[in-house]
Amino acid sequence: MPETLLFNNFKKYIQLTATEEEAIRSLVTRNKYEKGDMLSREGEVNRYTHFIIEGSVRVYYVDQEGQQHVVQLGIQDWWVSDYASFITQQPAQLQVEALEPTETYSFSYDRLQDAYIQIPALERFFRLLIQKAYASFQQRILQSLSMDATQRYESFRQQYPEMDRQIAQKHIASYLGMSAEFLSKVKKRIMQRDKSLRKRIS
Repeated sequence: MPETLLFNNFKKYIQLTATEEEAIRSLVTRNKYEKGDMLSREGEVNRYTHFIIEGSVRVYYVDQEGQQHVVQLGIQDWWVSDYASFITQQPAQLQVEALEPTETYSFSYDRLQDAYIQIPALERFFRLLIQKAYASFQQRILQSLSMDATQRYESFRQQYPEMDRQIAQKHIASYLGMSAEFLSKVKKRIMQRDKSLRKRIS
């Protein structure tokens, strides 16, 4: 059940009473998106944070030359948003797009502010969520500075195996800071290396 998925996600960080869970049910909206639908657009204030029930989403930046750069990917049981815009309620610099038919539970900024008073544990949850997102972005920056392309992809594959299987190679490549063609070469080299290692072992 999607609702169970959501509350199990909350339980990773906080404990909620039955009354608090019922209050949260009244906060969320359940939304469906088709492939290519935008959950948030650059230049608009991002008023929602989204919990993915099913499907996948990318968060990306478009530079002055029109090139797209993926800064976050999300699949089932993930939270996605332009967090800078959501927290500050200033116009977004990022786009949030469904990569396939996707369903979410969405929480609005305004309703969350009121809910924090009623459900203090909810404020703690979203604070920890934002902290985790910040740590993840920092780790990604450090990896881009200290790892080569092969190491970055292997780290991604090990850390997010479901995402590696579900999301198109071009989006993973953009997230890792390389072209889809170059990622294809990286994967081919890894396969050849692993095949050679298996032969040596056998």
